[in-house]
Amino acid sequence: MARWSILSAPRGVAHPDPSESASSESSPRFDCRPALEPDGDPDTPPFRGGRLFALTYELGRRFEPKAGNGPMPAPDEDFPQGAITLDCPSALVHDRDLDRWWFVGDSQDRAELTACLEIKAAEPRERPLISPLKPETSDAQFAERVSRTIDYIHAGDLFQANITRRYSAAARLPERADRRAFSASLILKSQAWFGAHIELPSRGHSDRTLISLSPELFLQYDPNTRILRTRPIKGTLPAGEDPAKLLASEKDAAELAMIVDLMRNDLGRISEPGSVVVETGRVIESHPGVIHGVAEVAGRLREEMKLDDVLRATFPPGSITGAPKIRAMQVIDEFETVRRGPYCGALGFQSCCGHMALDVSIRTLDLVPVSGDDEAWQTHQLRYGAGCGIVADSEPMAETVECDTKARLLRDYITTHCSQPGKITVE
Repeated sequence: MARWSILSAPRGVAHPDPSESASSESSPRFDCRPALEPDGDPDTPPFRGGRLFALTYELGRRFEPKAGNGPMPAPDEDFPQGAITLDCPSALVHDRDLDRWWFVGDSQDRAELTACLEIKAAEPRERPLISPLKPETSDAQFAERVSRTIDYIHAGDLFQANITRRYSAAARLPERADRRAFSASLILKSQAWFGAHIELPSRGHSDRTLISLSPELFLQYDPNTRILRTRPIKGTLPAGEDPAKLLASEKDAAELAMIVDLMRNDLGRISEPGSVVVETGRVIESHPGVIHGVAEVAGRLREEMKLDDVLRATFPPGSITGAPKIRAMQVIDEFETVRRGPYCGALGFQSCCGHMALDVSIRTLDLVPVSGDDEAWQTHQLRYGAGCGIVADSEPMAETVECDTKARLLRDYITTHCSQPGKITVE
């Protein structure tokens, strides 16, 4: 799990458009050094006040209009520009290694933030009520999309595409405290390396809530060294399988190698010449419910680069598009019938001392407020996505099973903790 955890109460919400010119005043920027100089002490929190980000996958189509085959889907009212920034001038930051809390930033928020520490990863005040998590496309439909993607690959259109399917459920989590307790319990259960809980105000409804259980780092920036790092994941087997089996898989190794090459090219567009290196070619990591193949690529960011430049060069993450990126995004646009939204986007922070970290928002729950639904008890629709990197020797049904493997932890949690006999029939 990650060393640092950030607890903050945002003071404002903005919808910047990083797809505009880098000179735009509305674009978010890396250059926070006038506020606080970076601290080289590794035991000092990387976040000392700044901003939280929620970026949707569709933001990538704003950076590169050619990435979509058809008209842009209707905008989501809560993500009107595909991006949200939350102004967080202060925070409580927990150091997992030393089991220590830090207060950073404006002292006027200390009492409110300290009260938030009362949230416990225990049963919510009102037991969550969630229907069984089900895919919105059948296994046969998804396998057919995989098969058609393989046809494109054999025809020489592309090397790899990450095809996803959405799962959904009806949820009753009426109170903010209940959603927070549910989130804390789920993050603890998942042991997510890049867990997150972000509350977004919705128009006329209760908060929209994003819960990240992501194991994958998209970008991490250290202002002391100007090193920008990414850790793409490709290749999955259920937990309990022999890691040597995944390590020996030529198909999974090739899948990761393609994305490593893509990320090298992306970082190369904004890094000093000759500075981009593959620090780790491929290792097998264990995560709750799965084992993954992981690589690590890094480059030294050019001094004139800012956050909008970095996003323009790298977003969306290559591991959830495929290669080459633009053609893979076109294939995704052809086969996926709903917007990905926050799923396959990025959540993270930018500190006023220059540190930045964004996850790849896989294993991410989107609790969307609903009204007028047929089920009187429902307050939110739970959306969850899972996908697979499709390459030339992929097997459609095996990729379908892999998606279900990635959804199993959440499905099992809902069955065990969030159903009530007589209210919902758990299959």
